[in-house]
Amino acid sequence: MKPSKVTIKEVALEAGVSVATVSRLVNGTSVVSEETATKVQETIERLGYETNLMARNLRKSETRVILILCPNVTNPYYAHILAGITEAAYQKGYSAVMYTTNSDSERELEGIQMLLRGRVDGAILMDGMVERQAFCQAASRFPIVQCSEYVDTEVAPVVCIDNYQASREMMDHLLGLGHTRIAMISSENDYISTKNRTRAYMDSLLEANIPFNPDYIKLASKDYSIQSGRTCALELLKMKEIPTAIFCISDTLALGSIIAAQELGIDIPNELSVSGFDDVEFTTLLHPYITTIAQPCYDLGQASAQILFERLENHSERAGLVYLDHQLVTRESTGKNNMF
Repeated sequence: MKPSKVTIKEVALEAGVSVATVSRLVNGTSVVSEETATKVQETIERLGYETNLMARNLRKSETRVILILCPNVTNPYYAHILAGITEAAYQKGYSAVMYTTNSDSERELEGIQMLLRGRVDGAILMDGMVERQAFCQAASRFPIVQCSEYVDTEVAPVVCIDNYQASREMMDHLLGLGHTRIAMISSENDYISTKNRTRAYMDSLLEANIPFNPDYIKLASKDYSIQSGRTCALELLKMKEIPTAIFCISDTLALGSIIAAQELGIDIPNELSVSGFDDVEFTTLLHPYITTIAQPCYDLGQASAQILFERLENHSERAGLVYLDHQLVTRESTGKNNMF
């Protein structure tokens, strides 16, 4: 006699949760706590509960729409990435919907809900995701690719540049010009790129036997606004021992620093070197042209979309980091240290 199948009601009773909770977890229609998810999953495995995959597939309709979760659209860095994603989507016959989060946890969850409710087929995340638990739960059930920023390389694939190595190259450039008083304008965000660029700055000083001055690190706004870069630079340039170079983790912050220096009558690069990161259009719009790290933004978007479509169409489980090439671009905003 064939043994009877375990029902969802039996799983709920054994796990001590409601039937609705088990249903939400199995069908991926909501986010539950990590503790509850673990308890239900262990019960499912122990009892041998099997979902009706055919019925689920019949209920699930393909939308041909992908989600792009983006921190903001004010930073021009994101524009070319978005262009790369949307062009790749168009070539594949997909539409793309963008959801801006401003790195706010509630807005991140709202964006993820579009996946859980079946409004999109997959997602490309350019936000570092404050809500790690929600990200991991969603990534375990839906095709997700992380672009530029990432939370976990094992849960979902990542396309980015090597931010640590790129920052080391920029620091080598500044050190090679004879600068020892090198300040850094970072950001108050919690992005992995920010952490890696800051770590590279610290390591470079250490290897050059230059004492670290905590007052030489300033934190700009989460969105790298030009105004916050200007404010940070003014603080640095009004110190008793002003830096002779500023390493900025974004071109927008570098532009704000140049504006601050010009307001104070400080000549760039003869009295102060300023470097940026990303190589957005305005780096060569006005003099001095900005020395920066060029990121292949359009290619980042294209590669992210291609990996997502592999996951959607071929059920690829590819994970890990995919590094694209960066380039140190030296221009007018950096020069030899002529001050000391």
